[in-house]
Amino acid sequence: MSLFGALTISGGGIDAAQTWINTTASNVANANDVAPTSQGVYATEAPVFTPVNVGGSGAMGVQVSGVVRGSTAGIVTHDPSSPLADAQGNVRTADVSMSTQLVGLIAAQNDYQANARVLAQAKTAYQSALTLGQ
Repeated sequence: MSLFGALTISGGGIDAAQTWINTTASNVANANDVAPTSQGVYATEAPVFTPVNVGGSGAMGVQVSGVVRGSTAGIVTHDPSSPLADAQGNVRTADVSMSTQLVGLIAAQNDYQANARVLAQAKTAYQSALTLGQ
């Protein structure tokens, strides 16, 4: 695989990691959403990663083929002080696990940083190659 393939793979990895970070941020931002029990509530989002062949070389990269949304059923909780509570004092809250989101955020950050390091190393290699003839 050439360095150009490494750039393509790393670039795809950075794009995928950024999508993962963005969906995690959306999930965390909406973790405290509340709705009446008669309505749906915020559904968590998760990117779907698909392997891709880069340049026909057999080297595999990744791309985001979509973002899936979870269930809007949420969790029914008792909160009679909420203005959205039904006659029994229940509301529907978003089913967002903060621990799952934070673990995913750490993984996405590590992916992003690893791909950024590959791009930096490729840049260094290109710069060294340009000075060979001098």
